[in-house]
Amino acid sequence: MTKPTPRRRSDDQTSDKQTLAQAMEIARTGSTPQRCALAARTDVPPELLFFLAEDTDPAVRRVVAANINTPRQADDFLAQDDDEAVRCAVAEKIGVLAPEVVDERRGAQRQLTINMLEALALDAAVKVRARLAESIKDVDSAPPEVVTGVIEVLARDAAIEVAGPVLEHSSLLSDDFLVEIISAPSHSGSVSAISRRQGVSSKVTDAIATSGDDAAIAVLLGNESAQIREETLDRLIEGAPSKPSWHAPLVARPKLAGRQIGKLSEFVAHALVEQLSKRSDLDPETSKHLQSVMAQRLEESGGQAQGTGLSEDDLAQAVASGRRAKVISSLAARTGYKEPIVHSILNSGSAKAVTALSWKAGLSMGFAEQLQQRLAYIADRDMLRGQRGSYPISEEDMLWQLGMFDGGQTG
Repeated sequence: MTKPTPRRRSDDQTSDKQTLAQAMEIARTGSTPQRCALAARTDVPPELLFFLAEDTDPAVRRVVAANINTPRQADDFLAQDDDEAVRCAVAEKIGVLAPEVVDERRGAQRQLTINMLEALALDAAVKVRARLAESIKDVDSAPPEVVTGVIEVLARDAAIEVAGPVLEHSSLLSDDFLVEIISAPSHSGSVSAISRRQGVSSKVTDAIATSGDDAAIAVLLGNESAQIREETLDRLIEGAPSKPSWHAPLVARPKLAGRQIGKLSEFVAHALVEQLSKRSDLDPETSKHLQSVMAQRLEESGGQAQGTGLSEDDLAQAVASGRRAKVISSLAARTGYKEPIVHSILNSGSAKAVTALSWKAGLSMGFAEQLQQRLAYIADRDMLRGQRGSYPISEEDMLWQLGMFDGGQTG
């Protein structure tokens, strides 16, 4: 049998030239879908992707920007494109190159990548910067220039959708840098993002605990991986009676000392005392103390005449003395709500909802003002005040407010 004649190299070269010529013809005259399909291919030569990077249709340029095989010089060109979506595509892709920069053998190539990352980190469009932040947040190795010139710049961004992912996830941010951000955050959500980090160090948690950012501290307390020193936790518990949003995460924190549990039981709602009593790390003395606290709470709330709760005078005294748990149990008895609902309303920060709770309990507007200020911790400027002693909002509005918490059962 005659062996087939091997194809000559010149034939292969001719075929390759024909293929390249056909591809170039599509790049020049093909339809937009045809040019997009060509731009997405991973087997086309660099010069063709260079050519398509200058296509008049942004749809084609977006595909080139997303192509992992696009030459770095073309990426740099596209990173300055007028079309925001093109720059977003570059930003989303370029993050994977950050760890590779340290291994770049050509100095010019390395610097080109760094310059491109820095330019994208300062892009005028929030969406572009946010896309870069998402792309680079999990990078665990990068040269110092990328850390200081890109990752730290993103972490300081005034837009939380840019700063947040990096502050929460990037392992390349030092504790000293994080403490600096906590002392002068660029956005109200920056400290909360740091509080969500995995394994936050005690140095950083100390800074968060003294930041005055109640929302961030609540997030920190809910982060079981956060390393909170016992002394720091003691200080937070001392300040917690006036911070309702801290109560539930404090109760759920692992490794609480018996004295800390006892302190919490003095002011958290009855439902949270019950949660404390179910912890697996209780010593016999603490367990006995919690059972006593729960029995006393039940007696105070259930022992009132006809289950109506404390009188308004007694409630006012309890509010004035900061006896939050007693007030919650009594309001629950007077309204028919379960304690967690009363707790949620007082914790909502809504002057209208707290006022409606007082109304539902059959109490005066004067009491509602006291409740807003002393137990719901609503600022003076945000408080609802009575109109000649009357409630300032309609009954329909108050029912609607309460329906947000009780599942619409109020009527």
